[in-house]
Amino acid sequence: MLPAGALGRGCKNTRNISMHQKRSTINIGLIGAGVIGGGVIKLFDLQGQFFSEKQGLPLVLKRIVDTRTERFAELPVGKAICTAHAEDILSDPEIQIVIELVGGTTFARTFILSALAKKKHVVTANKALLAERGPEIFGAAEKAGVSVYFEAAVGGGMPVIKTIREALVGNDVRCVKTIINGTCNYILTQMTEKELPFAKVLAMAQKRGYAEADPTLDVEGGDAGHKVAIMASLLYDGYMPYDKVSREGITNITPEDISFARDLGYKIKLLGVIQRDSDGAPVEARVHPALLHNSHILASVSDVYNAVWLSGDAVGDMLLYGRGAGELPTASAVIGDVVDVARNIAAGTPDRVPMSFYSEDNMLPVKPLDDIMSRYYLRFTVLDRPGVLASISSVFAKYGISIAAVIQREHLSGQTLPVVFSTREVQEKQVREAISEIEKMDFIKNATQLIRIED
Repeated sequence: MLPAGALGRGCKNTRNISMHQKRSTINIGLIGAGVIGGGVIKLFDLQGQFFSEKQGLPLVLKRIVDTRTERFAELPVGKAICTAHAEDILSDPEIQIVIELVGGTTFARTFILSALAKKKHVVTANKALLAERGPEIFGAAEKAGVSVYFEAAVGGGMPVIKTIREALVGNDVRCVKTIINGTCNYILTQMTEKELPFAKVLAMAQKRGYAEADPTLDVEGGDAGHKVAIMASLLYDGYMPYDKVSREGITNITPEDISFARDLGYKIKLLGVIQRDSDGAPVEARVHPALLHNSHILASVSDVYNAVWLSGDAVGDMLLYGRGAGELPTASAVIGDVVDVARNIAAGTPDRVPMSFYSEDNMLPVKPLDDIMSRYYLRFTVLDRPGVLASISSVFAKYGISIAAVIQREHLSGQTLPVVFSTREVQEKQVREAISEIEKMDFIKNATQLIRIED
């Protein structure tokens, strides 16, 4: 049980709340009583009386479903009916809101579509499903006249979705840069602070519960890619398919790269970038490691914390910062959505925030990665012999690449050595073509490391 006041109850505004108004009970069904679902159950137990007496929203967690029924004994389920059968929620005509927290894109998809067909509102944290099958889900909700809320799908406890689709609706947001995967941020932070290799820090993250047994979705950029796809769709009133988001992970980042970045005054982060130059222009949607200058506000975001930096034409620069995952932060976002849906129901406006734009008929144009403009960190592994720097520099000049800095450290005679260049801003296609030509030279011994620099 959480301590009284732990969630800042004293900060809530109860002025002019119609606490004496009689309202029908709003029944809720929850499927998935794992980490996040357990947190939701705890918050309902803690806040249920407040919702009813102070907010005028008599929310009742009527049914809880999980195939691991032993979980129920460990949670404050109260009078909820606990079973192992999803159909118990779908077939209950009194349940108006369904919370889906099982994840995945197979069973969860079928369950959500069935709930929507029965005109039940859905609250979900399922970023993969929305990024990959969003048009189908939102189309089904529109057809049924109900809503899908998904704050917990992006940024855990940070109100990213509400900020983008409600608070900033009057803004043209041209650029978003975000650290949106806690696993990768923890790994890169530890690699930076302790000068350890990726594999060793990954094992540490798994031991502490910050990384899954199979961490592929996180460390290869897939999880961040799902979130970037959703945010891009909301920002630009169209559909950004997940498979159009360029994704690179952190598995190839070495302590050597982190050390060179430090020498240049930078830190390496897994960054999500969303930007558009003008209305109707192609959208950049990409996830990749990036060098951020030590003075950049995102460079200070460490360990499992997440942050979203965005720039709107009216509000200017804005930063959302907090825990992007975890039991209670994510459960907090789920509860916020449930309360929003309940208010919509009480007000008779079930589809208050329309999502009809999120359709396959309204796909956003995507800027190819070759066309982006950026600065670059390039690490070549070369033989120690005269003329190497001159040869590389001549190819750079051929492709219009201006050098900002060069680092070459002393080494033992006869060994290969790393040579690092940072560039001025240039089109990615030019950099790729230059690397392709340089790597054909006989003094190059390994594949070139390319990391974009985001100032």
